[in-house]
Amino acid sequence: MNTLFIYLKTTCKLFILLSIPLLFFSCNKNPQHRKTIDLSGYWQFQTTDGAEIVDINKTHVSFTDSIKLPGTTDLRKKGRLNTDTTTMHYNRVYKYVGPAWYQKTVVIPENWENKHVSLIMERTKSSKLWVDNQYIGQSAILQSPQQYNLTEYITPGKHTLTLCIDNRQELTPYGHVHIYSDDTQTNWNGIIGNFVLEASEKTRINSVQVYPNIEKGTITANILIDNPLKLDNIDIELKITQTNDGRTIYLPSKSYRVNTSPEIQLEYELGEHMALWDEYNCPVYTLNAIINTGQGKDNYAVNFGMRNFTTNGTQFEINGRTTFLRGKHDACVFPLTGHPPMTKEGWLKYYNKTKKYGINHVRFHSWCPPKAAFEAADEAGVYLQPELPFWGGMDSDSIAEMQKAEGYAMLKSYANHPSFVMFSPGNEIWSGHDRVEAYMTELKKYDDRPLYTIGSNCNIGYTPPRDYADFFVGARTPSPYGGDTILTHTRLTHAFADSKGGARLNTQTPSTNFDFSYPVSQIDMPIVSHEIGQYQIYPNYTEIDKYTGVVDARNLEVFKQRLKEKGMGQLDSAFQKASGAWSALCYKAEMEAAIRTNGFGGFQLLDLQDFPGQGTALVGILDAFMDSKNVISAEKWRQSCNDVTLLLMFDKYCWTNNETFTAKLKIANYSNKEMKGTIRWTASNTDGTTLNDGTIDNPGIKTGKLKNAGAIELPLASIEKASAINIHIEINETNYNNDYTIWVYPPAKQEETADVFIASTLDSLTMNMLKTGRKVLLMPSEEIADSNVVDGHFPPEFWNYGMFKQISENVGKPVSPGTLGLLMNPGHPVFNHFPTDYHTNWQWFSLVKASNPLKLNFTKHSYLPIIQVIDNLERNNKYGFLFEFNVEDGKLMVCMANLKNIMDKPEAAQFYRSIIKYMESDAFQPKNTIETEVLKKHLK
Repeated sequence: MNTLFIYLKTTCKLFILLSIPLLFFSCNKNPQHRKTIDLSGYWQFQTTDGAEIVDINKTHVSFTDSIKLPGTTDLRKKGRLNTDTTTMHYNRVYKYVGPAWYQKTVVIPENWENKHVSLIMERTKSSKLWVDNQYIGQSAILQSPQQYNLTEYITPGKHTLTLCIDNRQELTPYGHVHIYSDDTQTNWNGIIGNFVLEASEKTRINSVQVYPNIEKGTITANILIDNPLKLDNIDIELKITQTNDGRTIYLPSKSYRVNTSPEIQLEYELGEHMALWDEYNCPVYTLNAIINTGQGKDNYAVNFGMRNFTTNGTQFEINGRTTFLRGKHDACVFPLTGHPPMTKEGWLKYYNKTKKYGINHVRFHSWCPPKAAFEAADEAGVYLQPELPFWGGMDSDSIAEMQKAEGYAMLKSYANHPSFVMFSPGNEIWSGHDRVEAYMTELKKYDDRPLYTIGSNCNIGYTPPRDYADFFVGARTPSPYGGDTILTHTRLTHAFADSKGGARLNTQTPSTNFDFSYPVSQIDMPIVSHEIGQYQIYPNYTEIDKYTGVVDARNLEVFKQRLKEKGMGQLDSAFQKASGAWSALCYKAEMEAAIRTNGFGGFQLLDLQDFPGQGTALVGILDAFMDSKNVISAEKWRQSCNDVTLLLMFDKYCWTNNETFTAKLKIANYSNKEMKGTIRWTASNTDGTTLNDGTIDNPGIKTGKLKNAGAIELPLASIEKASAINIHIEINETNYNNDYTIWVYPPAKQEETADVFIASTLDSLTMNMLKTGRKVLLMPSEEIADSNVVDGHFPPEFWNYGMFKQISENVGKPVSPGTLGLLMNPGHPVFNHFPTDYHTNWQWFSLVKASNPLKLNFTKHSYLPIIQVIDNLERNNKYGFLFEFNVEDGKLMVCMANLKNIMDKPEAAQFYRSIIKYMESDAFQPKNTIETEVLKKHLK
């Protein structure tokens, strides 16, 4: 631990080495006085079958292999060819865990005599280093560069560098963190990113930290100096450039003569060259500090931005303007490489995709991305929340010390970047909060440029913020009644294990007329809602072919085979389309609930993209490769996730034609300009026929405001038949718009029918009707064996079925039904009088909640119900909501929703009416016959 701390304080960057002489070259832009030797290329390599070699001088390492670095053992196909299959996550093709040895001979040039020499590895795992078989030290830094001081060991000429990189997680026991989890980036061994030997003057700059003051238009450069030569004074020159949209401005340089001390603070006035950084305008400055000792020069370059990301009450501000965080969770999912991109270009591609979907913020779940990610975010205008690598209970002083070391290294390496605005100690920390508070308080005292929080969703519920916290990330706030209540929630859906019935979306009649005002009232700092959404989407198994890198999608292959065995192998695409469209609607509800809450800080989705681990949680509208699943367009998604959002607030989605639809319009303007322009609304039928329209005057909504903008009233009397009505709202001459669908029905009433016999059980009377050729509508009211049915579940399954099924059983809570919504053909004649999509929508709530879909695995593989409930990818049961058979000489329609119990709901009465009209028509001609005994067996 002492060695680790010494190397961390000096500056941390690290990497691996081998036996082939290397070329010498200089690498920096701007004035550059440091020289580097690139260590990329082939190294001698040896694994040790998991046995750690403590001292290379006592135990011979026989190098019989080679490996190309930078790279990982997975990328270079080293270690064990993995033939195992798990459905918990995707599967590494090659797997190695343990100490791996890397060795290389380097040639140090003559002009490196009397220089300070460092070995820098940008990103690796726990490491030990030898030079010419002399042990140098070790480091366990995971999220920042490791750096070894070789000054006393390197002289001009040949030297052998030997590295032991050890990826055993017991060396860094931080929980299931995403810096090394096989659920996401994989627990690789190796070295990635910048990998060099670096030479500088012995009296040198150790680090430069830039503190902007936008009120004064100045920066303070805090320069740490290593001065082994004991020089009394030095000359320092500050050179600054500003780059924005590809254009670079060179600012006047400034020179200083200063007394040499370990820490030097210099102020530079930007004057007319000051430009503020935010998500819209992204001027990035580069400060190059150059010292002249009289014996040589040294320089150190850092990027920074002029911005002030702060809190004001319960909201965030950027440069004094209120902003709202539209965030996504990132777990380091990069299936081709198994590790994050190490280039700015790779991260720009990532951020450009997220911004296309309206995202302006990324939370890195229990990991911190590399320098290139911050550089790209600086350029793209994205607000970042990196985290320390921890997930669990902080119950160890030694682990707390390691986390503190990681924190210092992260701040030193990345806090200059304007995109680094928030800092979290980890995910769902459930104990040891005093330890966390102690080291986070130290880190904040060391560097208060980012905002700090106590962790993301601590205690997996609510734990109050500590004094050092600036903002709160959680899924709920304190309850005045104790225990779980929707009142305190900051998202619409929870697992059944965490909230009764899965919370609001599965238990409350759909509406847009609610928000999270109560949670906001309970905490005097900004709330960022934690991991909202988590709506599972069924996979399209053609995605398997995209896995051509270090991992195979064997989990998806298992699920694909299960679906095939159930006779539905051809339905994966239809399941994805229907569950995806429904999931996107649920995400719309989640995001809009947050945005329409006055004083709310923001949200963090889980996720825009799939999470391939923890039982396979395919919760993204993008797949693991950040490619669209084609379930919703980016333009449609941005209606509910944008800097300006138009929001209709109304009590219900289902109306009768003797009512007047009324809705309030709110507009959230978190853009950088006042939002003007007339607001126009249009109500139209699904065929595009306009029913009514109107305009609302808009005197202008100032930036940072959520304002009532008027109301819409739409008399529904002219709508004589059941209809789906689209309400479109837009601000003229802008791209800001939104759409809502409502359903209008005739008033609910009991339909009489002489042609159809209505039954609630397969008793002798019902069977006699079928034997005599009658039409029968069966809506079972008796209890059916639990193994044959599933409870009606409205939203798509939360996260994944297997994980929370086990958790619920372990804590004695009900298990979620685990289904993903409905699949149907809206052109089927049974829907002639009940307009529907091919997927679940809001009008189905009361129907789904009154249902117990029947497992139809006993039917032929070719048989599909009229309305099928999509099961989760683990179970793959064929559940029927509405289905028909020929039975005896009669015709049977089975509706697994007992509509008679909910006839007061206009949608239920209309669905019943539509079924009856279909059954009365000549179109009611079931194509499949079922034996009476088979039917009775499964409906009793």
